[in-house]
Amino acid sequence: MKEEDRQRYNKMFETLSTEGWNLIRERLVEMYEQQNNIMSIADEKGFWQQRGALGMLHLMIELESVFEGELEQTKEDD
Repeated sequence: MKEEDRQRYNKMFETLSTEGWNLIRERLVEMYEQQNNIMSIADEKGFWQQRGALGMLHLMIELESVFEGELEQTKEDD
């Protein structure tokens, strides 16, 4: 892995370990739980919108795991 890439990952993980990020993550989890109600969906269009919103929230909540996976893949490729 190039040094530049290693520094970028270090900065990303530093950001994810801050108190501010933990507060944001907690709020994202709350939002996910509030929106994760299939009974509130009125029609197919609403379903797809809800699915997209939940997908984005899930990605943000699991961002650290995503970065860890990328880092592992990069190490395997080297």
